[in-house]
Formats: sequence, C-alpha cells, structure tokens
Amino acid sequence: MRRWWRVALVALGLCCLSLPVSAQQTASGEELYRQQLQASGAEDLTGALPRNVQDLLDQLELDTFDPDSYTGLSFQQVTGLLMELTAGQAGGPLQVMGMLIGVVLMAAVFSGMESSALSPALRQTYHSAAVLGAGSMLLVPLFGLLETVWQAVERVTVFLAAYVPVYAALLATGGRGVSAVSYQATLMGASQLLTWLIRGAVFPALIVSLALGCTGSVADGFCLDRFGQTLHKGILWVLGLFSTVFSFLLSFQQMAASAGDSLSGRMVRFSLTSFVPVVGGLLGEAYSTVAGCAGLLRTTVGCFGLLSVALVVVPPLLSCICWSIGLRVAADTAALFRLAPLERLCQAAAGAVRVLIAVLAVLALLMVISTTVITAFSGR
Repeated sequence: MRRWWRVALVALGLCCLSLPVSAQQTASGEELYRQQLQASGAEDLTGALPRNVQDLLDQLELDTFDPDSYTGLSFQQVTGLLMELTAGQAGGPLQVMGMLIGVVLMAAVFSGMESSALSPALRQTYHSAAVLGAGSMLLVPLFGLLETVWQAVERVTVFLAAYVPVYAALLATGGRGVSAVSYQATLMGASQLLTWLIRGAVFPALIVSLALGCTGSVADGFCLDRFGQTLHKGILWVLGLFSTVFSFLLSFQQMAASAGDSLSGRMVRFSLTSFVPVVGGLLGEAYSTVAGCAGLLRTTVGCFGLLSVALVVVPPLLSCICWSIGLRVAADTAALFRLAPLERLCQAAAGAVRVLIAVLAVLALLMVISTTVITAFSGR
C-alpha cells in the first residue's frame, strides 16, 4: 500500500512539473508581446493623434508597434519626408518675403530722390505709410503662425494625456512601479504647466512685442522696439529655466527610484526561486521573460511617442524656420538701402518667430528628455 502511495505522489509531481514547461513552450515571446500590447491599450494611442500625423506615419511605412519597423527606418525616408514638409511650409513665408522686398525697393526709390523733388515731410509720410503697409501684410500671416503653433501645443498636450498613463503602466508592469509614479506626475505636471505658461504669458507677450515693434518702427525718436527685444529675451530665459528645472527634477527622481525598483525586482525573483518549492526556478525564469517582453514593449511605445510628437512639432517648426530666414533676408535688404524703420519692423517680427521656435523646441524636449532619462535608468 505504501508503494502505491509513493508511485501516486511521484506521478502527481511529474504532472505538476510538466504543466509550466508546456505552458512556457506554447506561449512564445512574440505571443506574449502581442498579449501585453493588447492588454496595455497602447494600440489606442494612434487615435489620439491628428489625421495629418497619422498620414505621415503611413507615409513612413511604419508598423506602429513593431520594433523592427523602427530599426529599419532609413535615412532616405526621413530626409525625403522633411524635404516634402519643407516644400509645403515654405510657400507662405517666401510669398511674404517677396512682398516685403518689393516694399523695401519702392521705399528705396523714394529715399533716393532729391530733396527738391520730394519734400522732407512728404518723404517722412511716405516712409511711415510704407512701414504701415509692410506691417499690415506681415502681421496677418504672423497671427496665423501663432495659431498654428498653439494648435501644435494643444495636440501635443492631448497626446501626452493619453500616452503618459499607458507608458507609466508599462513601467509598472516591468517592475518599475516607483519610476512610473514619478514619471507620470512629473511629465503630466510639466506639460500642463508649459501649456498654461504659453497660453497665459508667452503668447500675450509676443503680441505686445509685435505691437511695440510696429509702433517703434513708425515713431522716430522712440525706441519701443527695444522693449520688444527685452520681452523676447525674457521669454527665452524663462523657457530655458523651465527646461533645466524639468531635466534636473526628472533625472533626480529617476535616479532615486531606479535603485528601489531594481531592489524590488531582484527580491521578487529571489523569492520565487527560493521559497516556491519544485517550480520556483521556472517561475523566476517566467517572471524574467514577462519583464523582458514588457521592456521591449516599453521601448517600442517610447519610440512611437517620440516619433508622434516629432511629427506634430516638425511642420510648424519648419514653417517658423522659413519665416525666420525670410524675415532675416528682408531685414538685410532694408539695411542695405539704409531703411532703418523697415529693418526694425522685420527684426521685431523675426524675434517673435525665434521665440515660437523656442516654444516648439521646449515642447519636443519634454518628450525627448523624459524618454531618454527613463531609458538611461532602465538597466538593472
């Protein structure tokens, strides 16, 4: 009778050992990756992107959550897309630059007339009319550029509101719970603060600086455009300080959280392998496999987030760069003919555009810095 009990216990033990082995063989790494992808809700992030960004992703021929798609992305594809976007964004700035140069040339013709042919009062009146005409044809598209940049800020904020919780959940699934909490709180708080700062301070200051620049260009004897330049420098200083504080705070938090997450992950594996009888080693290996798939999925979702934010920011950024070049050429043309009012007007507008470039750069850096810091402290 005792012999039969021993045989039954041995058979039961063999059955228990065969179950995890067969489950491990049937569930491949690719299937586990797909299961985690569906459970994380990352596939729904594409719906948080605007339609034009989805079209750009399709144009790059990317399988959104396939890691091989990002490693196979060629330099020719990226440069071709950038050239196409640049060609689409450069039309408006080039047109306005041509009109400004036309106004500069007309003003230069009247400036070259003899004083007997054109009285000083009439010449001053014509110069003021030329500046006002140039300002009218310049300010309308500039306000349209402000609206475009603000739409990009809103789209990035909406995308981050959907992306950050998913990415934080993937961090927690991979055994980095403390890092997930600090990452979500810091990035969401920074994005909301930056949006409030742009809407409540940066854009109103830009409008005031443009008004001061236009007024200072027309009114001789008043250096109102200098106040606009001071506003531009102040905004750039605030944005630089914001980026520095965000980078320091996120790096500091992740440095502290990484040690705790690493210790907790090792304790889980040690507990599984040491305190679970018979199948503890297999459970420890299964935990490592799940954590590895979660890390691969986290990296893929991070690449998707970086690319998505870049595709939202790059079109208005290219437009701002084209505007900056066009206004710089117009200002140099005015300086060539010694037309100081038109030169100051173009410089004031160029300063505002440079601030918009800084806003878009800081917006993209939020995503780049956070992803880079998380990746840097992911190794355990």
